[in-house]
Amino acid sequence: MESNTTRGLVESGLLVALAVILFLASHFLPVAGVAVAFVCPVPLVVLGLRHSLGRALLGAGVAMVIVTTMVGILGGLFFGLGFGATGIALGYFARRSHAAVEILLYALLVSLGAKLLLMVLATKMTGINPFSVDPEEVRRMTDAALSMFGSASPETLQVIRGQMEGVLQALPILFPALLVMASGVDTFLSYAVSGAVLRRLGRETLPPLPRFEAWRFPKSLFWALLVSAVLTLFGGSPSGALSVPLKIGVNLRILVSMLFFLQGSAVVLAFLQAKKIGAWRWGVFVLFLLVPLLSQLALILGIIDMWFDIRSRIGR
Repeated sequence: MESNTTRGLVESGLLVALAVILFLASHFLPVAGVAVAFVCPVPLVVLGLRHSLGRALLGAGVAMVIVTTMVGILGGLFFGLGFGATGIALGYFARRSHAAVEILLYALLVSLGAKLLLMVLATKMTGINPFSVDPEEVRRMTDAALSMFGSASPETLQVIRGQMEGVLQALPILFPALLVMASGVDTFLSYAVSGAVLRRLGRETLPPLPRFEAWRFPKSLFWALLVSAVLTLFGGSPSGALSVPLKIGVNLRILVSMLFFLQGSAVVLAFLQAKKIGAWRWGVFVLFLLVPLLSQLALILGIIDMWFDIRSRIGR
């Protein structure tokens, strides 16, 4: 028993040290750091998968303290709430469930909550509120960006200025939806990378994810789309500011539309797979993602598939 306890403590210490090293590498390496960031949660996933929740939380807390002493308190918070919470949640729920979708859903909720807490703490510490717009800051950022278009005509610069100011002013309104999508992408990539690394190590593995071509969302999602449309009918308040229902409706519509886009893209990829041209499917997905017209077509296709199950007719 004592040998097992000692071995567990040593393994936990090594995983904590590896997590700190990977985070610092992602923090300081200019280009490779982006790739390293995808691997950062892996030691914490193993920690949550192989040990008790208490030991995993203790290990992540120790790692936070180490990171804080090296890069400051904001860096420590970013490590603990940005990487630590997601990694430990993935490992913890993987011990209790054999369904990848269920593990991802619970870990996504933990990741979202941790990121919201991180935003609140960062706002308190820096005084920068991501939900508000400073007109002077928008003007300064726009002027800095327009300096790169010095040879353009005044009319062109005016158009670019209007577009940039519109985007910058819309970002705080769309911040909740962007935060949810960022948490979803972060959780999914952490799960996929951690699963691949664990398989290479021959250790405990995470349940396999369903093939993208089989992704399907519940029909109730369509009613969420209708609710978002109704909420957007509530315009601005008497003071000229956007109403709360309108903000909720816009963010809800963005999230629901993204899910419909994914389901429509899954239909297209399933069709390519059935026609034996699956090698091109990810290139086609990127094309759908980058071209607005194709994105709208995929969204519509996702709504149709939700009700008429197009994929069941492919290959007949």
